[in-house]
Amino acid sequence: MSSAARLRLRELLETRQCVRCASVFDPLSSRMAQEIGFSVGILGGSVTSLMALGVPDIYLLTLSELADQARRVCQASNLPVIVDGDNGYGNALNVMRTVTELEHAGAAVITIEDTVIPRRYKQPELNLSSIEEGCSKLHAALSARRESGMAIFARTHAQQPYEQIVKRVAAYSRTGVDGICLFGHTSEALLELLSNVTDLPLMLIDYAKSELSIDELSQRGVRIHFNGHRAYEEGVKAVYRSLLQLHTGSDIDCDHNAKQLIGRFARQQQFNALSTDYLDPA
Repeated sequence: MSSAARLRLRELLETRQCVRCASVFDPLSSRMAQEIGFSVGILGGSVTSLMALGVPDIYLLTLSELADQARRVCQASNLPVIVDGDNGYGNALNVMRTVTELEHAGAAVITIEDTVIPRRYKQPELNLSSIEEGCSKLHAALSARRESGMAIFARTHAQQPYEQIVKRVAAYSRTGVDGICLFGHTSEALLELLSNVTDLPLMLIDYAKSELSIDELSQRGVRIHFNGHRAYEEGVKAVYRSLLQLHTGSDIDCDHNAKQLIGRFARQQQFNALSTDYLDPA
């Protein structure tokens, strides 16, 4: 099943088409996305952290917990699934283990990012590794891959100067990875710059409305566009509303904000306080 899904994903990357990516987080959502007609889904680390631990995306999730959820999602349907491998859960050797586990789970694509995580003591939340280390980890990821059909994407943040993004993308493209993933708002100007340094398929992850249409993205090398975990967020909202109505015994007009509900029940404020106490004390 995973081999067929990987082949379809490879075929997609070779086209000039850009497709929307579905947020899939459990077996049912994987099957739903496939039946609806999505060509690809993504299992995000943030949603997996909420599903498995009920905690915000602060990198408490372990590789084994991610791999377990990935296996359930990937094997529930024939949908090619991108799995968020974060930074590989450590150094280059940890990256190799991550690739081995997620490949076995059935991932069609694994993204490996250059963020230094978890957050270090008295360091900013967004802290990137050196380009040299990023390349080393990507080489390690490629060497650990056993089935060539599975794709490895290098992921970096759009929240850096354009010059730095271009340098990173150029360097990562030379490692032999199969694609580049950019997280955050990506402008038309940046995509034009990137076209000068890479011809690899691009994946964009942003949570705001893109300034470019799906056709315009495809013309600039974007093959996969992911616009957030709305399906999961709306699911949380529906569960809360259903439980509230069941408890009260009446249909209550419940218009709660999904992100606020997630923050509340994932105890975001408590973890913010713990971060202040232990990671960035006065």
